Amino acid sequence: MTPLYETVKTTLTGHFNIPDDTIHPAATLEDLGMDSIAVVELMCVLQDDLGLRVPDLDTLKGGQSTLAEAVAALERAQDDEPASAPADGEHATVETAAR
Repeated sequence: MTPLYETVKTTLTGHFNIPDDTIHPAATLEDLGMDSIAVVELMCVLQDDLGLRVPDLDTLKGGQSTLAEAVAALERAQDDEPASAPADGEHATVETAAR
């Protein structure tokens, strides 16, 4: 499996206390005991940890997405990140005009 899959799996076991032996690519998020609120929390944790914007979060909220589909969505988001994104620890600044 991909490093991103392993990161998601580690998050599921560590943050959500989901037993390691129940986590596999074909398991739906619902199979793992995650309701829509837990899925949103998972995506938020992964966004914070990985710095990714997950554009199709709505498709994952139903819990019917498999773990493989969730990881694929994260991989797509990672591939879509602009090359000019701020480096780790840096924050983009927005200048505003004085009125």
